[in-house]
Amino acid sequence: MSERHDAEVILVGDELLRGERGDRHLAFLGRALRPAGVRVSRAHTVEDRISAIADLIRERMPEAHVLFLTGGLGPTDDDITRDGVAEAVGAPLEFDEPTWGRIVEFFAARGRTPTEANRRQAMFPRGAEIIGNALGTAPGFHVQHEGTHIFVLPGPPGELQAMFNELVFSRVTSVFERAPLRMEHFRTIGVGESQLVEMLGDAVANLQAFSVSWLPNGFGVDIVLTQQSAAATDTMDRETTRLHERLMEMLGTRYYTHGETPLAKVVGDELVARSQTVAAAESLTGGTVARLLTEHAGSSAYFLASTVAYANEAKVDLLGVSNATIEQFGAVSEEACTEMAHGIRRRAKATYGLATTGIAGPTGATPHKPVGLTFIGVAWEGGVQVKRLIYTGDRHTIRERAAHGVIWLLHDQLSRRPS
Repeated sequence: MSERHDAEVILVGDELLRGERGDRHLAFLGRALRPAGVRVSRAHTVEDRISAIADLIRERMPEAHVLFLTGGLGPTDDDITRDGVAEAVGAPLEFDEPTWGRIVEFFAARGRTPTEANRRQAMFPRGAEIIGNALGTAPGFHVQHEGTHIFVLPGPPGELQAMFNELVFSRVTSVFERAPLRMEHFRTIGVGESQLVEMLGDAVANLQAFSVSWLPNGFGVDIVLTQQSAAATDTMDRETTRLHERLMEMLGTRYYTHGETPLAKVVGDELVARSQTVAAAESLTGGTVARLLTEHAGSSAYFLASTVAYANEAKVDLLGVSNATIEQFGAVSEEACTEMAHGIRRRAKATYGLATTGIAGPTGATPHKPVGLTFIGVAWEGGVQVKRLIYTGDRHTIRERAAHGVIWLLHDQLSRRPS
């Protein structure tokens, strides 16, 4: 390979430039390409204009082995990515009858009929390799021109990610023919990045086989080790084990998995292994706990029910919180959280009951109860644990942190209780 960049990404869409929609593709592509040893070096955003798309492709082709274009493959007049690519590589658009047949079948399976506008989605630059889309009506395509591979992918994130994982990744690896890089993921919650660096010390400071990335999110930090070229397997094994053991020693249950499994799935698997169940009573989080716990197939084996009891009357009527508790301590209190957790556990007949109550803001605070004040609790037969926390951030961030916090609290309890 020459000194060109490995890959660049071109995000197409006026809505991105106007701030009407945020990009969800760049992070996915950068992360998904790393195991193949392929690095995204640059990203660009371009308006929905054929000449602008074509000019940018022509500008970047001499600089990159692979270009990824995302979006603009729909049936409307502003879906013109295919036109821009065709102009850039000097290949006219041609109608592909088999693709049109698959689009007709896709609509028919849903009791619908495609419009004439959908025929645009069966148009491709002459010579393009068509990449099927099992989840939608916008196929992708691949063209090679003057030493650059151009992969054009649909805009909806679910469609793009499925297409990339199932059909595009293997094509990209064949372009570079590099050995896959080993990557090790370690997931933590409730500990800041700088604190982690200090706690882990030489377990991450003097790595020989890996580079290290610190990926903070709203509730924790993921640590990712990426293989350095020509690293020895025994060195990688030794450094991986050393970091894993240090995390276990320093963080305990706040280090919740070696791998990429989300916290809610880790907890779900723990519950299934014990033949136990959980239900949630949510006020502050407004259903976020239920969403996280049911995002994974098979969650009905352990998740029974959720009640979003926002109003005080709902806490009383649906969860059995006493009026006296609310009058004396308030709905945002350890006492209310305790009764919520026990109430949902009893009503759902679950092994564990989770509860969240707090002030997400930006309004609702008092001198004694600031924005971010949160109580999270987990109850079981004969016991309960409630934590008082003050989360920072905007309303969405506080709710997400509280939801992950209460799921971690259950994880922590499970680790302490015999299976």
